[in-house]
Amino acid sequence: MARASLSPEKDANSSPTTRKGSILVIDDEEIMREILETLLSREGYDVRLASHAAEGLELARSVPFDAVIVDVMMPGMDGITALDELKKLDEDLPVLMITAFASVENAIAAMKRGAFDYITKPFKNDEVLVVLRNAVERRRLIAENTALRQNLQAQSQKFAGIIGRSPRMKQVFDLIIQAAPSRTTI
Repeated sequence: MARASLSPEKDANSSPTTRKGSILVIDDEEIMREILETLLSREGYDVRLASHAAEGLELARSVPFDAVIVDVMMPGMDGITALDELKKLDEDLPVLMITAFASVENAIAAMKRGAFDYITKPFKNDEVLVVLRNAVERRRLIAENTALRQNLQAQSQKFAGIIGRSPRMKQVFDLIIQAAPSRTTI
């Protein structure tokens, strides 16, 4: 089930209060949640915080997000398990994994399970912002692609009873689609 909640992008003339997207941060360390909230809010993201995976999953079930940042090492449900559960809720949701205990094995495991990226603590603010910007943009493109495919599919269903797949027939169908909204008799 794909859910999108993309807010208008901030442009050069808009105020910093214009939101770029909604981000969920799941981390058991209060200081890390505060750092990420400050960083992301300053950049124009709408940020929600969860102190453990169960709380984050509950939020993700009730509120659509454009991306999630999850700490790998947390008491109770760990970040990899949270990643699996988030992907069950929304397979297209970009999930960024962060950890102070980086290992190649953990990074590979997270990426194989669908993580968008893997960032080690301490991280550079710019690194997080670039990865997050890419994640939200990817989310927007997937939503746009899905909408366009559905639109194309709906358009092609209008001519389901007419036989013809040649380029000439496709031109005729395109012409019909263009002329259909017109009030002129053709």
